[in-house]
Amino acid sequence: MKNFTKEGNVYTLNKQYGLFVPLIGFFLLLTILGFVKIPESTFKWWMLGITTLLTLSFYVGFLTIDMDQEEFRTRVSLFSGVKVMPLSDLEGFTIHKLKQMGFITTNVTLLANYSKNGKDKELKLAQHFYTKPIQSILNEIHEIIER
Repeated sequence: MKNFTKEGNVYTLNKQYGLFVPLIGFFLLLTILGFVKIPESTFKWWMLGITTLLTLSFYVGFLTIDMDQEEFRTRVSLFSGVKVMPLSDLEGFTIHKLKQMGFITTNVTLLANYSKNGKDKELKLAQHFYTKPIQSILNEIHEIIER
């Protein structure tokens, strides 16, 4: 397992730095530039606030596959709660790629598709800039579920 840490029958996705490090770094750079170049502006405080929220969001997000309870547990952001999806409801996985100008990939998201009370729903599991890390995570999820 490259992307997951196993503790008993609970698998936890390791922190994925690929999306957050460049994003947090960019806003941190804007914050520093704001303090250095335009100290009288409120711009620097807005950038510091956004950087702080992004950093907190990174640290509270998680994905856990509990094979004892047979469920996915995930939290993708600071403002969303913990979402639980039983493996029995799982219908499949989808990889969404967001491209700009038709060829520049800006976001790749791994979603679990499931049905609850007759409604089709999606649960975000992982996010990255590139498809290869997402495919690797999906392959490991398949390995975990099939055990």
